[in-house]
Amino acid sequence: MVTTRRITFKLYPNRQQEKTLHYWRKLHCALYNAAVYNRKTQYQKFGHSVNYLEQQNCLPEFKEVWTEYKPLGSHALQATLKRVDFAFSRFFKGLGGYPKFKASCRYGG
Repeated sequence: MVTTRRITFKLYPNRQQEKTLHYWRKLHCALYNAAVYNRKTQYQKFGHSVNYLEQQNCLPEFKEVWTEYKPLGSHALQATLKRVDFAFSRFFKGLGGYPKFKASCRYGG
């Protein structure tokens, strides 16, 4: 019989690290809102349904234009886009409402 143990670490960032983490969370929130807006306008104006892979493949160009996103890892940005995709898939399955834009104070990331 194998016993599994779980260890939880708690971070205690200093003020500078806290500011950086808060700024990064704002950037993720802005990316989330931009991805929702992109999907909404692409469908309304062109009748084109944008999926996760299209948005993910645009990330390198996005990081070139918006240089403040360069310090963020690509995996973290992909996870934010995955959250958008998950929200839309829940909406289309009838399990939730239409994805809304989020304020940075309401974005838990």
